[in-house]
Amino acid sequence: MTTNSPTAIDLFCGGGGISLGLQAAGFDVLWAADSDADAVTTYRTNLGDTTETVEQADLSETGPESVLPTVDPGELDLVAGGPPCPTFSMMGRSKLQSVDGRSVASDERHSLYQDFIRFVDHFQPTAVAMENVPGMLSAKTADGEQAAQAIRREFAVIGYEVDVFEVDAADYGVPQHRNRVFFIGTQSGARDLDLDTWRTHREPESDSESMMRVRQEPDAFSPSDQATLATFGDEEAAEDRDDESALSQPSYRQPYVTVADAILDLPPLSPKGEKPPVKADEYTIPAVSPYQEWARDLDTDDDSEPTPLTNHEAREHNLLDLTIYKLLGEGVGWNIGDVSTDLQPYRGDVFLDKYKKQHPRKPASTILAHIHKDGHMFIHPREARSLSVREAARLQGFKDSFEFPVSRTQAYKIVGNAVPPLLMETIARAIRAELLSSE
Repeated sequence: MTTNSPTAIDLFCGGGGISLGLQAAGFDVLWAADSDADAVTTYRTNLGDTTETVEQADLSETGPESVLPTVDPGELDLVAGGPPCPTFSMMGRSKLQSVDGRSVASDERHSLYQDFIRFVDHFQPTAVAMENVPGMLSAKTADGEQAAQAIRREFAVIGYEVDVFEVDAADYGVPQHRNRVFFIGTQSGARDLDLDTWRTHREPESDSESMMRVRQEPDAFSPSDQATLATFGDEEAAEDRDDESALSQPSYRQPYVTVADAILDLPPLSPKGEKPPVKADEYTIPAVSPYQEWARDLDTDDDSEPTPLTNHEAREHNLLDLTIYKLLGEGVGWNIGDVSTDLQPYRGDVFLDKYKKQHPRKPASTILAHIHKDGHMFIHPREARSLSVREAARLQGFKDSFEFPVSRTQAYKIVGNAVPPLLMETIARAIRAELLSSE
């Protein structure tokens, strides 16, 4: 194996959120795998057109010795990935127990992290980074052991010392509050790795900081401003970063990127109608905020055609849903069990779902895979409809150039399951700087 970049593989890769973040941080992703055909199609469309890069495979039945035969144990820098986590999440546990009638510990997905560890044991990488939901911190294994402790113990058995980090994606430039847990370490531990010091964004300190950051001189924007994700085109902060290494901790933190910053430049849609249309395939106004410019992949020094708009289509809603959506104020949510039975789409004793209109001046609430079933928790802040796939993707930190060439239902699911690329990029930079540079 010959490469000048740090190397990685991505297990349970989904549509490619982790791989995108790794690549942006300078990693060479040698191989990725997922069992979902639509996720693999999405990955292949956006991150490479060769079948060698990504493979549709059930990792519980895949021998790591059959993967990358030219890579010897100890040569790989990082094994990363996010084993499926439905039984570790509160929603997943509730649904499994109440609807399926099975215990959480009996679900085969509960132990997929062991397949991740099996690949680590074979490749013996310098570092590991495994992502999951915060529910893992309170979940228990079939033997009654606390899940996070069991995972750390099983890593220790194969010689790896991992620490547990709980992060909020909004702190790393994602326009969404998304709490996630990362198990990160090496054979000598995570040492002094502190992901808090790598945060690029923060709570706003005033109402004015919550307003959409409108760029006055769009032509002044350069994609290089995004080099470390510390800002989205903020000139003062960008000047501060000119002398910083791409692997340096940020010296400046911007206010959170909001829903308005992320999506309000996208054309309006209507579930049924001609104006606004059901589907839009081109932009109607220029990008307004730095994040929107970044999402559109704008390069003012490039004369190429602008990025086409894909996956921006409203799904159908019945009249009851549309009326409720209209009633809700910005950021307002109604718990399903707390409203009249005439307004409830689900059984309140089984699902903890709610109607939730996103607040334009705050990061979005967590985008969940459940969005593929309906959009009640993900209502557009200004329009009486749920979010489109493109809007949800932007809130997850995907650029508009990232396409979802699958059915709309599957696209929602892939978006909801993704690890935000912007979050993974910063974590990957931290791993390079703190865990790999001194090895």
